[in-house]
Amino acid sequence: MLIGELAEKTGATVRMLRYYDQQGLLTPQRTESRYRVYDESDVERVRSVRCLIGSGLNVRLARLVLAHAFDQDVELPEDEAGCVPLLRMLNDELASIEARIEQLTQSKRHLGELVADVTRIMRNKADGTCVAEPVA
Repeated sequence: MLIGELAEKTGATVRMLRYYDQQGLLTPQRTESRYRVYDESDVERVRSVRCLIGSGLNVRLARLVLAHAFDQDVELPEDEAGCVPLLRMLNDELASIEARIEQLTQSKRHLGELVADVTRIMRNKADGTCVAEPVA
């Protein structure tokens, strides 16, 4: 499939897909006339890229996580001097994601409670027993 079709299937813009290609997040085949050609596996890859970047990972880490997730060769430092900063960065990102998950979980709980309260009020109104109830 060509870039426009991939954009349509993934919700990404053509410009975004070209950027992912420039950053090494996508590696499409090229036709003789240099058109990018994608296959179905690229649909899932683009969704993964968008999720990782949307989660706050920078392009470098997203590229590393994607390579690992898609069983590609991952160039990791072989000495402690190279591993320590990478490990620190990965742990910081993991902690950041965990904090966002906790915040989202709390927001989900609050939203669910509000939905339940509004649903109860509407049900009471439909029953003709609409009484102002305090929202917890």
